[in-house]
Amino acid sequence: MLPPDQIETIKKQLISQLDSSNIPDKENIKNNITSMNPEQLEEFLMQNNLIKKEDGAQEAPQAQQCIFCSIVSGQIHSYKIDEDKDSIAVLEINPISKGHVMIIPKEHIPTSDKLPKTAFSFAEKIAEKIKTKLNPKDVQISSANLFGHEVINVLPVYKEETINSQRHQAKPEELEKLHKKLEKKSKPRRVKPQKIKKIKKSESKKLWLPRRVP
Repeated sequence: MLPPDQIETIKKQLISQLDSSNIPDKENIKNNITSMNPEQLEEFLMQNNLIKKEDGAQEAPQAQQCIFCSIVSGQIHSYKIDEDKDSIAVLEINPISKGHVMIIPKEHIPTSDKLPKTAFSFAEKIAEKIKTKLNPKDVQISSANLFGHEVINVLPVYKEETINSQRHQAKPEELEKLHKKLEKKSKPRRVKPQKIKKIKKSESKKLWLPRRVP
């Protein structure tokens, strides 16, 4: 694992390179880099061929996953509020507004033209839940490419927020509270009580009893 002083140096270098670039959504990428823990940063660097394993060995496919693929597989912790067969919905840890959610396809989708239609349908479902639970003025849905993986932002609008508005790092207690409010609750299974057949009087007369021996 990278030493702490090297981690900070690498983060500063990456952010400096982003500042001088013209890539879209660079503020979002900078915020994600800032919030990465050592494991996430090292995985990001290996995925983008910025560092190699010290022994030069071939990385296992699991270690080559991007950050969002690792979130989908559960290797990186997230605040998942719902999922369907194609995507998961997680709370953004660097949100623009309260209840900012990301829809992450379960398969690695590198370009927007390959995003499944079901992902947008799922995003609309989450948007309706946000409207009901958090009561924003509006909810915006837009796709973005982060670290080579297409995602969909579901952004509640309370004032004049847009996808390019300033972000903030959410506190764990804030995310936990929202998670409890927005997560899909599984319905408890109802067990039907078994009916016991009552013996009618007419039937009781027909019951066989052992013959009495005098």
